[in-house]
Amino acid sequence: MANKKPKYKKITSDLKEELRVSYVQGDLDPQGFRKVATIEDLANDNNLSKNTLYKLAQRENWKYQQEKFQSEYEEKLDAQRIKEFALESKKFDSACVNIAKALLARVGSVIRNTQNASLKDFTPQQLDSLAGAAMKTQKFAKLALGESTDNINLNTNLNENESFRRAMELLDELEESRVVSNTTTH
Repeated sequence: MANKKPKYKKITSDLKEELRVSYVQGDLDPQGFRKVATIEDLANDNNLSKNTLYKLAQRENWKYQQEKFQSEYEEKLDAQRIKEFALESKKFDSACVNIAKALLARVGSVIRNTQNASLKDFTPQQLDSLAGAAMKTQKFAKLALGESTDNINLNTNLNENESFRRAMELLDELEESRVVSNTTTH
């Protein structure tokens, strides 16, 4: 009887390196994802003995090389993502600071316009609303600039006391100006 062993190709040094790269690094598919070939796939695609290819891969530590390559590849991807996220974060924070500036300018504009119009004075509710808007805007801007939330809370408490004191001074001044003009404030 004739020997029915399949006839496999001989593994040359060039083919061996090509197989190692396919197993260790893989190939990019059309969507850009890396696909790593298995020993069985490589053996079947190249008409090689699976056993021979397994022994070669084991002898030359292909599995370790594959894991090392994958780890380094993921580190590079993570570093690239971090850079992209940092850039986007910087753009976002700049936009937030610009919004906070615009909001604070609007609060300042309302205060200036009201002070200049002698018939329209602040009510305590208006002062509270304006002070609250200014404080929220300050928190928003500080957060965008990277200040920690603990510092924001500490600064807010200090600023709330300062804002309250200024609001009370404004109310006292308002009351004094009304006393001179013989009108009362509720």
